[in-house]
Amino acid sequence: MRSIKRKILVQVLALTTAAAVICGGMGIAANYISSFAMLEQELRSTASLAADRVAYELQSYRNAAEALGMVPELSDDTVSTAEKERIVDQWAQDYGMERGNLLDRSGDSLFDGNNYAEREYFQHAIQGEAWISTPTVSKITGELSIMVAAPLWAGGVSGGTVDGVVYFVPHETFLNDIMSSIHVSDNSGAYMIDTTGMTIADTTLDTVAVQNIEAEAQNDASLSQLATLHADMRAGNSGYGQYRIDGVSKYLAYAPVDGTNGWSIAITAPSGDFLGTTYQVTVVIGVILVVILVLAAVLTIRMAKRIGDPIRACAERLSLVDEGDLSSPVPEFRSRDEVGTLSRATADIVNNLQELIGDVGYLLSEMANGNFDVRSRNYDLYQGDYTNLLQSVRKINIELSQTLEQINQAADQVSAGAEQVSSGAQALAQGATEQASAVEELSATVTEIDVSAEANAEAATQSKEKSGQAGGQVEVSVQKMDALRGAMSDILRGHEEISQIIETIENIAFQTNILALNAAVEAARAGSSGKGFAVVADEVRNLAQKSDAAAKQTKELIERSTQNVERGSTLSDEVNDALQKTSDLAGEAVSFMDQVAENIVSEAHSINQVKDGIDQISAVVQTNSATAEESAAASEQLSGQAQLLKDLTGKFVFRKDAVAQQDYQS
Repeated sequence: MRSIKRKILVQVLALTTAAAVICGGMGIAANYISSFAMLEQELRSTASLAADRVAYELQSYRNAAEALGMVPELSDDTVSTAEKERIVDQWAQDYGMERGNLLDRSGDSLFDGNNYAEREYFQHAIQGEAWISTPTVSKITGELSIMVAAPLWAGGVSGGTVDGVVYFVPHETFLNDIMSSIHVSDNSGAYMIDTTGMTIADTTLDTVAVQNIEAEAQNDASLSQLATLHADMRAGNSGYGQYRIDGVSKYLAYAPVDGTNGWSIAITAPSGDFLGTTYQVTVVIGVILVVILVLAAVLTIRMAKRIGDPIRACAERLSLVDEGDLSSPVPEFRSRDEVGTLSRATADIVNNLQELIGDVGYLLSEMANGNFDVRSRNYDLYQGDYTNLLQSVRKINIELSQTLEQINQAADQVSAGAEQVSSGAQALAQGATEQASAVEELSATVTEIDVSAEANAEAATQSKEKSGQAGGQVEVSVQKMDALRGAMSDILRGHEEISQIIETIENIAFQTNILALNAAVEAARAGSSGKGFAVVADEVRNLAQKSDAAAKQTKELIERSTQNVERGSTLSDEVNDALQKTSDLAGEAVSFMDQVAENIVSEAHSINQVKDGIDQISAVVQTNSATAEESAAASEQLSGQAQLLKDLTGKFVFRKDAVAQQDYQS
């Protein structure tokens, strides 16, 4: 992830660099353009001035030759040749010429005797036209020479009859001297070409009448650019151009020389001579740009550091907060701008979260320790969306407090019900024991009756008395049997009440399990702070499951006991009927004592049936007694579990209802 410090540094430096490069580039470009414009203007003006100067010099030579041609003595046959030569030499000396000459109409020189009829300048001058010849190497002297020729007018009358030709020979280097005097830059130069492209003047004599760039360009491609410019010069045009020769870039300005036969002068200079200042300005601008960039970098680094470091420090501190670190120190930056605001806001966030988490941890820790009658130590922390957190903790506190209090009350009720069930079961077991004892006594009595039945025939007299006693005993048995049947009905109703209590215990265990699961879920949401409460919720859920299992086992035992009781009730009814019949028979025995002997066999048989019934009643009563003892034991176990549940819920300190409701609504 790129830091904001780096972004500020990169963007500001990029903007500064771009601005500096654009401004510097525009300055350099403007300097280059201005330099090239000045170079072109200077070269053009210099070329034009040089052409005018050459034209002026040539014109002055032409005027001198024309004036000499109008000297009448030179066309006067009466004047001696020596005099004519003296006049010409004097004229040449006055105008700074090397020498002069006088030719007749046939081209013969009056001074040296040579014939110049084939020379171009003679042919033009003999026609009445002043003429300056192209610089050539003299066939006679072998030196470079330029001829300024003019017609010799007969009688000195211009426009009359041409009587011959006069010409002057200027210094052979006068054109080169003019070229050498033209100075545009340290390495500038000037030269002239004629209508054929031949160099006729230069700063050196080495190229004069020798060099022809256009001809050389046919074999040397590097001269093609210059040859193109020379072609435009020969066309008599003025212009400006650039060419490259021997690896050096040069600029060329040219202009035609008026009054000549297609002569053109060129001023050339290397670009480096004129761009030196431009290069210096470019270097200065570059140095300024570097200084600006360095200053911008220093200022940008300082600004980025002042902005980026605090933001980075605050971001790292907030990242630690995101990782759960609330104890590390918060960076402080004392500033009145947004950086200071960010630093203070970061410190406020960390401190508020630290106090907020500490307060919530305190509340949850107290609840985990069983104290639900607890309050926040600083209500001012919970502002804005944080109020939902406090409301949630309050709601958890109130709901759990109420739930556990209900569990506590249910445990009290379960304990009380278990005690009642245990008491009823113990009473039932005691009654069953008493019933078993009574049935055993009855069985023994019936046995005795069976034994004595054999002696009934011999004790007929005593039978009546014994029968009376037996009748009384039967009445007692009937009463006992009625009591037994009533007890059996009470036992049956007690079983039904125990079944209802067991169902209530199962419902309580189921609700306790659900509440424990909800408490475990809420403890899981609370994270590490809810681990203690999760353990309690898990223990409550285990107790609820054990209570449910014990209730189910008790229910099964009671259901089996109920079945046995119902069966015993049925047998009690049957025994009651049998005893009622016995009572009737006893009455009949008393009434019909005389028939005792006859009914002895029948009576013995009936007594055997009674004995069997009594044996069955004894077995049922013993079974009921064992079942009642088991119910009593199960009731005692249920009572112990209920007491354990009550002890667990008794560890909690519950909120007062009025205070809890008021605090929840606040």
